[in-house]
Parts: sequence; C-alpha cells; structure tokens
Amino acid sequence: MSKNNTLMIIIILLLSLIAGIGVGIFFFSNKTIEKSPKDMKTYSLTLEDMYCNIKESKKILKIKFTIEITNEKTLETLTAKQFLIRDEANKIIRNLTEEDLKGKEGQTSLQNQLKESIIELFNDESITNIYFDDFIMQ
Repeated sequence: MSKNNTLMIIIILLLSLIAGIGVGIFFFSNKTIEKSPKDMKTYSLTLEDMYCNIKESKKILKIKFTIEITNEKTLETLTAKQFLIRDEANKIIRNLTEEDLKGKEGQTSLQNQLKESIIELFNDESITNIYFDDFIMQ
C-alpha cells in the first residue's frame, strides 16, 4: 500500500469514530423526556385542622396539611375519603414522641411518613408531596 492509501484509510477511520461518538452522545443525551414536576399539572387537597396526642407527652400537636397530587381522579377519591387520611395521620402521630417531631428533621420525617402511608392506603403513586400549613406543638 502506498502512503496516500494508508493516510486515507486512517482519516476515514477517524471520521467514522468521531461520527459514531457524536451519534452516541446525541442518542444518550436525548432520551425520552418525561415531564418534569414543573411541567405536570398538580392538584391539592387541604385537610382541616387536626389535633393529635403525642406519645408519652401531655402536649398536643395541631397540624393542617395539604396533599399534592398529579391525578384529578385521585383528588376526587382523596376528597371523598378524607376521614381515612385523618385517621391514618392520627395513628402515625400518636406513635411519635416529642423528640421525633422536633426540628426540621422531625417535620420532614412526618411528611415522608404521611406521604408513604397515604400512597399505601390508596395504592396510588400520584400522591407527590405533603405540605404543612400549620405545625404547632403545645
């Protein structure tokens, strides 16, 4: 083979390699884009004030929370079954101590417990978050 043929083959191989890398980057960076939480339509259900006893304490927790949902049908179900949600929240809170509820970690933990419990209760993953409107322990 002459030098020109060898050089031409090397150039073709390099261009093929660069094109292959470019195609690979394009496909891996442009995966099917799911809707981000900002793009999804959300619904919310705010429950009335609740007063709950705290385990091994004379204190009471007053909470009011909002459930964020991404499915309108789930919103209708939760609205009709608020009594189940309130009962579940009472069960969870009555088994927590003052120490469990203290600080940001305590509130975040309670939010996660409520969310997971409601998801399990209704067998519905469209429940995305719990927000506290009121959280008063006295």
